[in-house]
Amino acid sequence: MKANSILERNIRILKWVYKVCPSYLLLMLVEEAIRMAKVFLNIYMTACVINEIAVGKSEEKIVTLAIGLVVCYMSMSLIQWAIDKVLIVKRRRVENGIKVSMAEKSITMDYQVLENSATQDMVKQIEDGEYYSGGLNSYCQYIASIFRCTFVIVYSIFWLTPLFRAELNYDIGLSDTLVSIMNSVWTDLVVIAVFIGIMYYLYILLKRISKIQNEGFEHGVRSNRKFGYFISYVHDYAKGKSVRIYNMLPMLRKKMAIEKECMTDIWMKQARGIMRVNQQEKLSFTLCQLLGYTYVGLKVLGGAITIGELTLYVGIAVALYQNISETLDIVSWLIMTSQYLSNYVEYLDLPNEKYDGTLPVEKRLDNEYELEFRNVSFHYPNSKEMVLENVNAKIHVGKKMAIVGKNGSGKSTFIKLLCRLYDPTEGEILLNGIDIRKYDYDEYRNLFGVVFQDFQLFSFSVAQNVAAGVEYDADRVWTCLEQAGMKEKVQGWEKGIDTVIYKQDDEGVEISGGEAQKLAIARALYRNAPVVILDEPTAALDPIAELEIYEKFDEMVEDKTAIYISHRMSSCRFCKNILVFDGGKIVQMGSHEALLEKEDGLYAQLWGAQASYYQ
Repeated sequence: MKANSILERNIRILKWVYKVCPSYLLLMLVEEAIRMAKVFLNIYMTACVINEIAVGKSEEKIVTLAIGLVVCYMSMSLIQWAIDKVLIVKRRRVENGIKVSMAEKSITMDYQVLENSATQDMVKQIEDGEYYSGGLNSYCQYIASIFRCTFVIVYSIFWLTPLFRAELNYDIGLSDTLVSIMNSVWTDLVVIAVFIGIMYYLYILLKRISKIQNEGFEHGVRSNRKFGYFISYVHDYAKGKSVRIYNMLPMLRKKMAIEKECMTDIWMKQARGIMRVNQQEKLSFTLCQLLGYTYVGLKVLGGAITIGELTLYVGIAVALYQNISETLDIVSWLIMTSQYLSNYVEYLDLPNEKYDGTLPVEKRLDNEYELEFRNVSFHYPNSKEMVLENVNAKIHVGKKMAIVGKNGSGKSTFIKLLCRLYDPTEGEILLNGIDIRKYDYDEYRNLFGVVFQDFQLFSFSVAQNVAAGVEYDADRVWTCLEQAGMKEKVQGWEKGIDTVIYKQDDEGVEISGGEAQKLAIARALYRNAPVVILDEPTAALDPIAELEIYEKFDEMVEDKTAIYISHRMSSCRFCKNILVFDGGKIVQMGSHEALLEKEDGLYAQLWGAQASYYQ
């Protein structure tokens, strides 16, 4: 990746961190500055004490220096401890901020964007990248560490400069040739060049480590994903029923063993590669130390520097090398981590594709609305196969309509387009003669109360599920539960409508599929929208119970539009308008009686196959 794109990516991430928690990174920088100051204070004060001892100064001055070192060191440690405690809270805030930002983006994202496979892949990459790289907290720590290392490197170079200017004395017993060589500027340049060469070699080694880590991650992600999928069966009590009934444990164990072995092979290969590089890195460090100690030692022997300065320069030289090494290592991790974190930013920046109109939906007390599909065709994103082709239909509010057909004939897609979860690929959908894309989306959405085929209830109270909100009208909730045939069941629970469903709560109750469908119907009724849609909502019920629900529901909706979608035919007997779908097209349209007269038609075939259930 180009340098400027890496820089831009990191700037975007830092802006996001600042938005989530403005003081977080600043506190980390302060903490790293204190850590750096402690290192240099220890080196400097130790050198001062040694110098005082070497020249035979008074014990009082030595003790004063030692006490000063201890007091300063303890004061900085106390400040560092306080910052660490604050950062614990800040880290949690950043983690929660990420989750909230992702959740809010997902909720407000166009459904067609959210359901897109590319978007789902991005979410998975975010999860994998966070697991592997440590996420935003690790990224911020890398940034703070680079700040510290950079300052240490610059400061160390500044302190080491006098060492190269210090010349040996010719009257110290060393050979004139050695003294002359050590006092030559060329010697200093050679020492610096060798040090830079070792650093460059270290940079190459760290690039190798980064490459090994990246390759390990790319191969490991797939195995981690599969291994995590199988592990999920252990913790998911709903899946646990099938595992136990069908004795699937041996199969799961075998699958997990295969993926575990694959992951182990990847980790071992990665560990061996990193170990080899680390050995070369230690060798380069040893050579660098040997060079430094020899150079500084000769300076001491030649009287160019004191014993105390020897301690100072050696300590600073070691700090310089270690921080250069650490910087190169951190930069490689930072680039990789920022690459994963950029998925966060890209996800939050995903644009909505749906045109959001501004026209208000006319509020009509008489509910006189007309919805029309005009030459509508549609295919899902990342697919060229048309799910609907040239569909034309009118829906009059206040009328009852049934949509029937075989599985996969396009019935549910028809409803997704009607509710504007997707926009048509071709053609248009009209409300009172105006393209629905021109209406305010939220106002248009309020026209519908829907029970989808894959409806979802949440581990909230019954009342909150029915009202789809925290606040609710209790009397209205009870009325809707009664209409949906769920009132007696809820009354039998100790907390009534305040009972939490599902086991996410300690006192939650489990409900059957049929009970869940009835609660979903109650939720659609509570919305009191002019159009109520049932998309295969009674699939878990037997045909007779389904018929009873539909007949009762027909009374509930009264003057509203009711659209029933099913591959079972019990919803059709009281509908004057029936649409028959097959292969993404409307192949028949009419009343129940009229369609039965066409004995060779699809509707008559479907009805005949199920008629015995409704006798």
